[in-house]
Amino acid sequence: MTRPSRHTVAAVLLAVLCAPPVAARAQTAPGALDTPQVDPPRTRQEILQRRREEKQGTLTPYVVSDAEDRVSRLETFRLPRRIFAKGFGGFRPVMGGMPSGSGFVFGGGYIAGYNHELIQFTANARYSTRGYRTFDTGIIFPTPARRLPVQAHVKAEVRDLTSLRFYGLGPESSASGRSTYGLEDQSIEAGVTATASRFVEMGVTARWMNVDVGPGAAGSSLEERFDPFQTPGFDTKTDYLVYGGHLVLHLRDAHVIPSAGVSIRVEAARYDDRNSDLYDFTRVVADVQVQIPLGFRNRILALRVRNSNSVGENGGVVPFYLMETIGGANSIRGFREYRFRDGRNLLLNAEYRWEVWTYVDFAFFYDAGKVFSDADDFNFSDMQSGYGFGIRGHAPGGTVFRFDFARSTEGFKLHIGGGPSF
Repeated sequence: MTRPSRHTVAAVLLAVLCAPPVAARAQTAPGALDTPQVDPPRTRQEILQRRREEKQGTLTPYVVSDAEDRVSRLETFRLPRRIFAKGFGGFRPVMGGMPSGSGFVFGGGYIAGYNHELIQFTANARYSTRGYRTFDTGIIFPTPARRLPVQAHVKAEVRDLTSLRFYGLGPESSASGRSTYGLEDQSIEAGVTATASRFVEMGVTARWMNVDVGPGAAGSSLEERFDPFQTPGFDTKTDYLVYGGHLVLHLRDAHVIPSAGVSIRVEAARYDDRNSDLYDFTRVVADVQVQIPLGFRNRILALRVRNSNSVGENGGVVPFYLMETIGGANSIRGFREYRFRDGRNLLLNAEYRWEVWTYVDFAFFYDAGKVFSDADDFNFSDMQSGYGFGIRGHAPGGTVFRFDFARSTEGFKLHIGGGPSF
């Protein structure tokens, strides 16, 4: 047998040593030589980055469920604003706008110039379940939407209020003395309001009004329970020239809803009896409101202090129907409307409000107040009080309806109305 040469053996050994392992060749996929090799991560940051990249490759877009979509559409629903603010073609329903105790109020109105026109014209007619009727029309220029610093208005109103409640004068009046009186009046008013800055507003108004007061149309009429001669202004017809002004300080962050801060309003008005000078008087009112956020803005503590003083001049007296009152949906909610009345009053309100949904708020409240005739009785003693729970519905333009369940020493009361409590 011929032995291989030394050079042949050396060539075979060199070929075996340089060839790749069989296992490695078996694990290499076709085309793998064309794929760039990725170095393994060496640091924790590289490991986390690699995991994020791998997760991004498996993500899918979030799909909103039918229930979530319905809730979202309800939260952005703008129909209430269109109905109560702009209406349809200018025609819109109206709610509220009558004295407390009028019952359920319904009616219709027309508005032109709601957006950015120069002049806004409105006309509204209302009727209540207690037979009250009102009609008002007015012009505002320029329109509120323009947000100009000076604004003027002219307004005319006719009211027929058939059975306003009367319980007597002074803090000692009794609920058993409930009676009614009728009031018909017509008025024309003109005024100018100027906004000096974001924090200061001032205005002046002048109004002519004719007032006719007589017996009530429901229940016991006033003259059946009280001496008309001890009730100034009953069964009279009087013309008044009323003029005055107001100053408001808005110390609030108005760009946040709900706003927080302090609002102070002071107003004064002179009532000039043009017929007999028997009912000349001056009224001065101070109203301070504070809103304090409790953590998140959907929880607010709202406080209010209000004091009104009406004082007869030149031997005149304040007619009973122009005295401010305590009791009802906008004062002490545990009592009926107009429960207490006199020439002066003091009112305190506190509400804890929280938002339970985009358009619904709940509130716990406490009210206290008193009426008096002597300035020396301005104090916090012998005050009437009430407390309760409220539900408020909102549209983008403000409060649309309000339910307040209240209790006082005279039992439970339910108040249904529109607009904020204060």
